[in-house]
Amino acid sequence: MQRWLKRITPPRDALEKHWFLRHFAAMVLDPGCWKFHRNNVTRAFALGLFIAFIPPTPLLPLHMMICTVLGVSLRLNLPVLFTTVFVSNPFTWVPQVLGSIWVGAKLMGMDIVPLVHQMRHQDIRADLHQLWPPLLLGALVLGLIAAASGYVFAQCLWRARVAYHLRCRRARAARPRTPDRG
Repeated sequence: MQRWLKRITPPRDALEKHWFLRHFAAMVLDPGCWKFHRNNVTRAFALGLFIAFIPPTPLLPLHMMICTVLGVSLRLNLPVLFTTVFVSNPFTWVPQVLGSIWVGAKLMGMDIVPLVHQMRHQDIRADLHQLWPPLLLGALVLGLIAAASGYVFAQCLWRARVAYHLRCRRARAARPRTPDRG
């Protein structure tokens, strides 16, 4: 995955040439935001999963702005962070929002069935304000669960990859060398 992300990520000097990044070049082009170290990558993966559960806003690219601000300030790997946020996309918004509302309603002790039944027969906008509290609570809880499990998963995957490469290196070193047949 590291090679793939390096291949699709634009080079640093190409980013420095963009007019809209000139004012922020010192922050965005910080080498710490582009290095593939275990802590940078795993924390970026977890934060990206958390941000992905923020309810979508159609008019404002809220996810990308939050990613940029938090990624630069925490010096996380920006390509991993931006890639992970795209777990939340137009295909996953409906199940994500419905799941957040359901979890939030369960945690708040609300019975959501009468509200949904009432919304079918009236204007949805009139009762939409009642869905915000369970939506935000559910999104927070699901985001925290996704971030924690994503962090553990990324740490385990990173360590398994390092152990695999170490075993391969030791196996190559232990192999008897054949004399050159010149």
